Amino acid sequence: MKRASWASITTAGVLVILKFIAFCVTGSMAILSGLFDSVQDFMTSGVNAVAVHHATCPADHKHRFGHGKAQALGGVVQGFIIAVAAAFLMYEAVDRFLHPQTLQRLSLGIIMTVVALGMTILLISFQSYVIRQTNSLSIKADRAHYTGDILMNVGILCSMLVTYFLDWPYMDALFGIAVSLYLFFVVYRIVIEAFAMLMDTEMPEAFRHQIKQIALACPDVRAIRDLKTRQSGNNTFVQFCVRLDQHLTLAKAHQIIDAIEEHIRHRFPDVELIIHPEPDGEVFHDH
Repeated sequence: MKRASWASITTAGVLVILKFIAFCVTGSMAILSGLFDSVQDFMTSGVNAVAVHHATCPADHKHRFGHGKAQALGGVVQGFIIAVAAAFLMYEAVDRFLHPQTLQRLSLGIIMTVVALGMTILLISFQSYVIRQTNSLSIKADRAHYTGDILMNVGILCSMLVTYFLDWPYMDALFGIAVSLYLFFVVYRIVIEAFAMLMDTEMPEAFRHQIKQIALACPDVRAIRDLKTRQSGNNTFVQFCVRLDQHLTLAKAHQIIDAIEEHIRHRFPDVELIIHPEPDGEVFHDH
C-alpha cells in the first residue's frame, strides 16, 4: 500500500510537469483540463499517502480497533480537493467556449499526452495489484482518479485531433466541460464510500447472509441473533450471539465458538470476530 502511494505521488508529479509544459506551448483547454486533474491527483495522492501511513499502523491502547478509518478521512479530503478542481475547470471551460482561441503546436501536445497515457496505464496496473492484495479504500480512490485520467488523455487526444483537422475550437472547451462533470461524479462515489465507513454502515446483505450460513452450519448452533457488521480500513468487524444448549459446559461452548471463528476466517481472512454464546432456554428479541 505504501509503495503504491509513493508511486502515485511520483507519477502525478511528473504528469504535472509534462502537462504544464504542453499547456504553455499549445494553450489547449483540453490539456489544461488534464493539468488540473494531475494537480489534484498530486495533492490527493499526498493526502492518500498520509492516510495509508496512519491506516497501516497497528492498533494501540488508544485505538483498539486500529486506525483503518484514516483511509475514509483521507477519502473525504480527496473528494473536497477534486470538487474544487472540477469547479475551477468548469469555469475555465465555459469561459473558453464563450471566447474561443486558436491553439498552437498541437503535435507536441499530442506526443506529451501519449507519454502521460502510458505512465498512467502502468500506475493503474500496479494499483490494481495492490487492491487485490489489500482491498484498500485509499488505493481504490487513487485508482479511480487515474482511471479517469486514461479516459481524459484519450479525450485530450481526440479533442486536439478534431481541433487540428476540422479547425473547430469549440471542441476543446466542450471537452473541458465534460471532464469537469466526470470529476464531480468521481467525488460523489468517493465521498459516499468514505461516509459509509465513517458512519459504520452495515456490510452488504450478501456478506451478512454468508456469515449467518457459516454459523448455522455448525450442528450445535440452534440460532444466531444481533448480527452487526462494519468496515474499518482493510478490516471488517463482525459480532453476533449464538444460541447453544444451555446444559453445555463452558469448555464445550468455547470449542464451538472457536470452530465457528475458524470457518468464518477461512472464508473471510481479514474479519475481526466477537461471538457471544447464549443458553437456548433464554428468551430474547432479535435486533
